[in-house]
Amino acid sequence: MKIIDGKSVLLGMGLGIIITSILGVIFFFGYEPQLSDSEVIARAQALGMADRYENSADISRNADGSLAITIYEDETFSQVSKRLYEEGIIKSSIEFDILIKKGNLEKAIKPGRYTINADDDIKAVIQKITQEK
Repeated sequence: MKIIDGKSVLLGMGLGIIITSILGVIFFFGYEPQLSDSEVIARAQALGMADRYENSADISRNADGSLAITIYEDETFSQVSKRLYEEGIIKSSIEFDILIKKGNLEKAIKPGRYTINADDDIKAVIQKITQEK
């Protein structure tokens, strides 16, 4: 007489996984986050959580969660690259510098105030600050 049948154990585990998966699909079907990014930021500020751009003169956060960055007239592309990297807007200052040089855009960076969205990649940031299409 067998006490535990291996096939029965595997069948039971498989059925458990299938039932759990079905319940997960039913539970999360149609789930939408209840708060937008701007609402989360507003609530965090109301609770006293600090925004890393709160005290920065060059970069500020807009109400919708995007960042507004100021580029000054006397800044070189490498200074802009370094500042964007240090503020966490771009992931690599080297990649930024390479793309600027490759596109021959060293002198094309326009001074002004630009809005950078969270989903903008390095190429989108370069397009915005050089106003290249």
